[in-house]
Amino acid sequence: MATGLSLGSEESYEARRVRELRRWQRRANGFLLGALVVFLISHLLFEEGGVNGWIMAASEAALIGGIADWFAVTALFRHPLGIPIPHTALIPESKDAIGRGLAEFVQQNFLEPTNLRQWLTSAGIARRVASWLDSADHSALAARRSIETAATLALSIDDERVASVITKTSLDWMRQTSVTPFISLVVDAWLKDGRTRESIEASLRGIEVVLVDNLPYFRASFAKSAPWWVPSWAGDIIFERIIASFQILVDDVASDPTHPIRSEIDAMLARLADNLRNSADLADRIEESKLRLLESPELAAAIKSQWQLLHASLDRAAGEPGSELEQRLAELIQWWARRVLDDGALRMRIDGWIAQSAERLAYQWDEEVIGLIETTVAGWDPTEISHRLELQLGPDLQFVRINGTVVGALVGIAMYGLLLLVG
Repeated sequence: MATGLSLGSEESYEARRVRELRRWQRRANGFLLGALVVFLISHLLFEEGGVNGWIMAASEAALIGGIADWFAVTALFRHPLGIPIPHTALIPESKDAIGRGLAEFVQQNFLEPTNLRQWLTSAGIARRVASWLDSADHSALAARRSIETAATLALSIDDERVASVITKTSLDWMRQTSVTPFISLVVDAWLKDGRTRESIEASLRGIEVVLVDNLPYFRASFAKSAPWWVPSWAGDIIFERIIASFQILVDDVASDPTHPIRSEIDAMLARLADNLRNSADLADRIEESKLRLLESPELAAAIKSQWQLLHASLDRAAGEPGSELEQRLAELIQWWARRVLDDGALRMRIDGWIAQSAERLAYQWDEEVIGLIETTVAGWDPTEISHRLELQLGPDLQFVRINGTVVGALVGIAMYGLLLLVG
C-alpha cells in the first residue's frame, strides 16, 4: 500500500474537494433561491394576513439570514461581488496575522515543554513503534530504509576525514580504557562455562591439521636440523615416530576429560585469572603492551580500513535489495521490537528518553519553529491560501449558510407569532 501521494493523486484529491464544495454551494444557493421565490410569490401574488402572513414573515427572515450568512462566508475568502468593502477578504488580507496566530497557537499548545512531555509520556510511542516493527515486512522495510539512508549519508561525507576521526577516537578511547578487567572477565567466563575443554581439543586438532597438511615442509626442516652423522632413513623413522606420538597425545587428551594436560591448562588459566584480578604488576605490563600496540601504524591503518569496508558494504547493500546485510539488520530490528514489547520497564525508559529529548528540543528550538511557521505562511500566495482553505472549510461553511436560511425562517415565524400575540 502506497504511503505517499503522487501528483496525479493530489490533483484528483483537489478535484474531489472542488466538486464537494460546488455541490454544497449549489445546495446553499438553492435554499437562498427558494427563500427568494417564496418571498416574491407571497408578496406579489397574495394578500398579507392569514397563512400568507406567516409565509411572508418566514421568507423575509430566511432571505435576510441567508444573504447575511452568504456575505459572512464569502467575506472570509474574497470581497463579496468584487466590492472592496472594509473588513472583507479576511484570510488573504490577514495572512501574516494568521501566520503569527498559528505560530503562537503551536507554541502554546504543542511546544510547551510540560504539555509536550506529558503527552509523549502517555502516548506509548515505544510500544507503538515496536508493534509496527514486530512484523517481517515492516522490519525489512525499516532495514531497507536504514541502509539507504546510511549509504546516502556516507556518500555525502569525506571518507578520509571520517576515517581519521574514527581512528583517532577509537585509539583515544582504547588508551583511556584499561583492558585488564576486560581480559579477566573473558577468562572467568571461559572457565565458568567450561569452554576450556572444547578450546583445548580444538587447538590440538588445529595443530594436528597444520602438521598433516604441511608434513613435507616439517620433514625437510627436521632433516636439515638433524646431525650430519644421522642417516636420512633413521631421521625419517624418528620424524614419523614424533608425528605419531603427537597424534596419539591429541587423541588421548581429546578423549579423556581428566587428562593431566587438561588439568594443567585449567590450573594455568585459573592462576592467570587470579593474577589479572590481583596482580598490579601484571596489569601494568598488559597496559604497557597495549600502549605499544596502539602506537603501531598498522593498527591505525586497520581501524581506518574498517570504515572503508563498512562504506563499501553499505554501497553494495543499498544497490542490492534483500542483501545479507539487510536481512541481518531486519532480524536485529525485529528482535529489538519483540524485546521492547516483552519488557515493560524498557518501554518506560524509552518513552521517558523520548519525552526528555523532545522537552529539551522544545526549549532549544521553539523560536526557530515559530519563525519557520511565520515565514512559511508569509511566503504563501494570498489567493492560493484562500483557495486551499476554502476547499477544506467550504462545505461546512456552506452548511452554515443553509442553517442561516432555515434558522432565519424559524425566527421570522416566531417573531410574526409574537407580534400577533402582543398586537
